[in-house]
Amino acid sequence: MMLGLAFFALSLLLAFGNLYWLYSQNRRGSFAFNLVLLAALFILSFHLFSISEVYAGVFNINAFGAFFAALLLLALLLLNALAYAYSHEYSFFAGLSSFMLLGSFAVIFSAVVPLIFVGLELVVLPAIFIILLSTRRSVEAAVKYLIISAMSTAAFALAMAFMFGASGSIALSQVASTSFSLGALALFFVALGIESSQFPFSVVFPDVYEGSAAYATAMLGGFNKVVGFAALILVVSVVFFSLKLPSYIAAGFAVLTMFYGNLAALRQQNLKRLMAYSSISQAGYIIIGLAANSSFGIEAMLFQLFAHSFLFIGALAVISWLESMGRSSIDDVIGLKDENKLATFALVLFLLSLIGMPFTTGFVGKFLLFLSAVQANLVWLAILGILNSIISIFYYAKVITASLTSKLNARKQPMPISVVLVLIACITITLLFGIFASPIVSFAEAAATSL
Repeated sequence: MMLGLAFFALSLLLAFGNLYWLYSQNRRGSFAFNLVLLAALFILSFHLFSISEVYAGVFNINAFGAFFAALLLLALLLLNALAYAYSHEYSFFAGLSSFMLLGSFAVIFSAVVPLIFVGLELVVLPAIFIILLSTRRSVEAAVKYLIISAMSTAAFALAMAFMFGASGSIALSQVASTSFSLGALALFFVALGIESSQFPFSVVFPDVYEGSAAYATAMLGGFNKVVGFAALILVVSVVFFSLKLPSYIAAGFAVLTMFYGNLAALRQQNLKRLMAYSSISQAGYIIIGLAANSSFGIEAMLFQLFAHSFLFIGALAVISWLESMGRSSIDDVIGLKDENKLATFALVLFLLSLIGMPFTTGFVGKFLLFLSAVQANLVWLAILGILNSIISIFYYAKVITASLTSKLNARKQPMPISVVLVLIACITITLLFGIFASPIVSFAEAAATSL
């Protein structure tokens, strides 16, 4: 019990300590403070895997929450390094993102549905302000994200009312099949489909991603989406586990989201819009695990969420660097191999991993997801997933080809040390756990089993 309390106390110290650094406007001190506390929380999160306790009937400390805590802490650590390099308002980013972290902990360690609702709001609202402060032209992106998030909030609140009508409880426990529970299920899929970028609720996200600074885009795809999926897994796999309908709905969302993301990405020239549609298609692959309706399916989802988070953050780190030089389209990537070898290697690696190249985390994640579909007698869904992976080759290949094409008079372009460290971390994760996947698979299995 003391370990869990220490973890939450340190999280509160991080959030409220950032208020001091925001007041002092000391970028370097704020950055050091955040790195130290995030690293300490990351180390502490591994000790939570051995705990299974419920505090005050509200917080449930278990392996599922510990898996997401470790993932989100490491992601936020890298996002802080990226924002420190490119944000003129880093202190605001650090303060707002630390409260986002508190919200994410409320979601992943929740034992009651209202706490998930509060946690999601605490993740979304600071994200809106981060988008707003990221560039001078981000007002439209922030407003669109606010509107779509408000729709999610309304749907989630109504879903909770339906759920209480079906079970008379707000706890994360199974409900019987009634008209109220089916209504709640539909509304939860709408609300959390928005948070996890499922089609058709993701149609505004490419505009939001393009209109934000690249480091804020990295946060939306590498942090916010992970929290949305954590909430979706918790609600659907626990509350509605006894029903078959969620599996059919998830399969439908998977097909629509994969095809929408991949087909729309084929026509894109802007790098952030392309990555936005790529991220949507990845959400379609991930929800295949929910359609499998099994512990192994959840395990596959967790691994792919881990893989996607660092692939997306890594790719956006390169795009952030390009954006700082006024380069935003695929044509602007031409000559990259002559300007910076590390950026070229990283970008090519991350895109190949998103396709599903062997010996990378992207391959392992997709293999587990498709295998979970086959084991659940959803062979057709696995085949459609493979077909979509083939489609994705065409738009990823455009970027890879451009980055490996020489350009006359290309000169070496330096990269900030914090961005170099982000790329090295993401490259290491992608290759190390693509070849030796068993540690993450074991953590994911323990997390799935704890549900």
